[in-house]
Amino acid sequence: MAEDLTQIGLWSVDLRSSELAFSDGFARLTGLSQLNGKLDTLGDLFHPDDRHIFEEISAALRTGIPVDRGFRVVRSDRSVRWVELKGQVILGHDAYPIRADGILLDVTCRHEATQSVLRNQARYEGLVEAVASVVWEMTADGHYLPSTSWCALTGQTPQEWQAGGWSAAIHPDDRAQAAAAWANAVRRVESYEANYRLRCADGLFRWVSARAVPILNPDHSVREWIGLVIDMTSSASVMSQPNGIPLEEISGPLIRSARAMLNWSIPDLAAAAEVSGSSIKRFEESDGGALRPRTRTAIRLALEAAGITFVSRQPGEVGLVYRPVSNA
Repeated sequence: MAEDLTQIGLWSVDLRSSELAFSDGFARLTGLSQLNGKLDTLGDLFHPDDRHIFEEISAALRTGIPVDRGFRVVRSDRSVRWVELKGQVILGHDAYPIRADGILLDVTCRHEATQSVLRNQARYEGLVEAVASVVWEMTADGHYLPSTSWCALTGQTPQEWQAGGWSAAIHPDDRAQAAAAWANAVRRVESYEANYRLRCADGLFRWVSARAVPILNPDHSVREWIGLVIDMTSSASVMSQPNGIPLEEISGPLIRSARAMLNWSIPDLAAAAEVSGSSIKRFEESDGGALRPRTRTAIRLALEAAGITFVSRQPGEVGLVYRPVSNA
């Protein structure tokens, strides 16, 4: 009954004759009968991919080395079970191994649970790798754990990162907003989200989305923070400065598209840019050729301040990216 409840079996092998004796529990786990009382018979049960483990176990026992190994057995009904074999060696008067005694445990359920965890972990890591440029962690007391992905993206040293120098990599115009959002998340113990321009290792700025969540203890205190930095523009959309796309490459249809993304009317854009509505209309109808550069710049800056980014996808082709501006 004890063997059944604990899914174990007892075994003993005479190392001089290779005679194998075992309990009923061992027989149930392996499918062997008491008629199959040789050590090599046990070896025949090993899964083909684990056969080398039997050779290692046999050699270890014969040289007096205790064993503790896991492997698969294929039973007579063709079912496969994961087991662990543990054994101690008994020495004779001449100090040579004469017998080995031990137990066999069925660990199939435990192995399957472990494999499930590993599969889920692999899925998580694969998803994170596909989505995020950076993964970072911070302890509850504010200690930043090493993040090779952050250092690779920004060019910061590990020491700069762990000293909390992340804000130094953010564009000066976005730094205060990102810091305020983070301080608010820490104070309220809630998720953090901020979009900002990040200076990368090549010295250029990219729009990124930073996300983080607190991992809580059972008492709801913070155990750690884990965060992601998601690159929101392709490598072809990198800007050397906030206004990196030449004015002459921004067309009237782009301005109309930008207004549509923001759900702005012509008067809305005119008010934000502090220009006349007729200037907006001329820009959209004639690509702004008749407008002064200062007026065209004001229109562009108003759109960028509202979350529109003009990006160069390939020579001569300019596109739009809209990232809602956080009010945190």
